[in-house]
Amino acid sequence: MSLHPTDLSSHNVANEQRAGDQQSPSTAPSALELDGISLAFREKRSLLPVLQDVSLTVKPGEFVSLIGPSGSGKSTLFHIIGGLLKPQQGRIRMHGRDMTGERGHISYMPQQPALFPWRTTLDNVLLGQENAPRKNTAVPPQYASERERRKEALQWLEQVGLGKFAKAYPHTLSGGMQQRAAFLRALLSPQELMLLDEPFSALDALTRADMQQWLLRMWEKNRRSVLFITHSIEEALLLSDRIYVLSARPASVVHVVDVPFPRPRREEITLDPLFIEWKRTMTGWMREEKYKLDGDMDNAQSVHKNIPEDGLNRHE
Repeated sequence: MSLHPTDLSSHNVANEQRAGDQQSPSTAPSALELDGISLAFREKRSLLPVLQDVSLTVKPGEFVSLIGPSGSGKSTLFHIIGGLLKPQQGRIRMHGRDMTGERGHISYMPQQPALFPWRTTLDNVLLGQENAPRKNTAVPPQYASERERRKEALQWLEQVGLGKFAKAYPHTLSGGMQQRAAFLRALLSPQELMLLDEPFSALDALTRADMQQWLLRMWEKNRRSVLFITHSIEEALLLSDRIYVLSARPASVVHVVDVPFPRPRREEITLDPLFIEWKRTMTGWMREEKYKLDGDMDNAQSVHKNIPEDGLNRHE
């Protein structure tokens, strides 16, 4: 398990990540590699730095989470990966190819389901395949005809418990059902890399817990490469292989956690003493960064002193 100490700067964290990548050239190219991404927005006559030297890696078949304070630039980073924004510095590589500023190479699931109300559940699920470019995708086209695509989608709808709702319209579905349809739309898109932007944030606690377990089961069946944004530390620990913790704006990587819990994972893991200890430590990190974002450096320093890193080091 690797844990970057609190006193490492974002520059040093980024350098360590690059060095690690260089030491294993024989491995397959990463599904996603961000190398020194920086971005600032112009505000009248000044610049507002949003991202500063952000580097991270998602290996093929890996589930990686990104957490940080609200307003730290996580969704902006997704916009850069998707090609909607271009960074002032840094490069984006997917499977070894430079994709900086290019669109059409990721499948995306937003915070809200974003299902078209005039399309049935089945037609919404098929939308990702209809709109995605077929060239230069990591996953080759699998379907010779629209009939085969619809048959495959119907089989998936059965697997996720939506088979009886294939012809239903979004307004007749519950929040959890809409999120399952939105996830399936992303899953069936031809791009191998999936970006999930807080997909469960609008759900109630019980439905969210159910959806987390459902997502775990679905991911373990398919092992797509996933980059997942969440504000829930427990959710990140439960779902992820690795977690990147971002600082207050301008965001940089301040901690990288290799999650130590074996797969498959079930909800009971959240009661494990080590899980609880990790959650407590990461809550301290997040609280520290929030105070920094608010300009409350006294409280930030106070929280920093009380983070129980020694307890975690015993488990490494």
